[in-house]
Amino acid sequence: MKFASCRIPSQDGVLSRASKKLVSGEALLPEIGPERLNRELEKTVWGDKPHLSLKDLWEYLNRYTYLPRLKNRDTLVKAVKAAVGGKPGPFAYAERWNADTGSYAGLVMENAPHAPVVLDSESLLVRPEVAARSQPASTPAPGAEESLPGSGATVMGAARGGQPRQGVLPSSAPRDMGGEPKAAAEPRLTRFQGTVMLSADRPARDMSQIVDAIVQQLTMLPGADVSLKLEIDAEVATGLDRAKVRTLMENAATLCFIDKLIE
Repeated sequence: MKFASCRIPSQDGVLSRASKKLVSGEALLPEIGPERLNRELEKTVWGDKPHLSLKDLWEYLNRYTYLPRLKNRDTLVKAVKAAVGGKPGPFAYAERWNADTGSYAGLVMENAPHAPVVLDSESLLVRPEVAARSQPASTPAPGAEESLPGSGATVMGAARGGQPRQGVLPSSAPRDMGGEPKAAAEPRLTRFQGTVMLSADRPARDMSQIVDAIVQQLTMLPGADVSLKLEIDAEVATGLDRAKVRTLMENAATLCFIDKLIE
């Protein structure tokens, strides 16, 4: 992490001047496009998740310094509206996930410039491929051709008056669908455990890398319960004098060590 100092002009109030300076240096973004936002999310947030909670995302943007800092909640809402307002964007929007039906309520992907985007505990960003699979199947228009899987035949819509056209297979005729059963969803893994050796000379460096690469990736996940345990195993060939033993035991007690033993 790097800190930069800069001068701010003397007019206006201190907070106003600081805000303007941050905006001019893109350290504070009053606006952000959906493509740029999604590029940042792809680096550390999306992972293999099918959707993201907008409320959690807003907390991430305010908590983690490597993510873009948005000026306010409206900036995030505008980015979501831009993603679904015209052509398909890098993500879709849904009002909530219905676990009972396995579907998204209020799902919008495109051509919805007036979609009521709300930043609350239920609203979601949805990956476009997931949203596409969740869209209801469209009903063929009357008179449209319809292929019969596995038969090579084509069914035409009925002519006026409800009667099938001559030489055309009626749409109510039995069909050999020939479809393969849909594969069951693969169960998702739910537990991570790991053990790693740290350098006794530079433990802070190693621990910082572990926090960035592993711990932070886990704590960002909604519903994650992460616990860390540090074990110290030291042997001193020359032995420990009484003063050193007392210092170690007192420090361990102050730091709330669960187990401590000197022998």
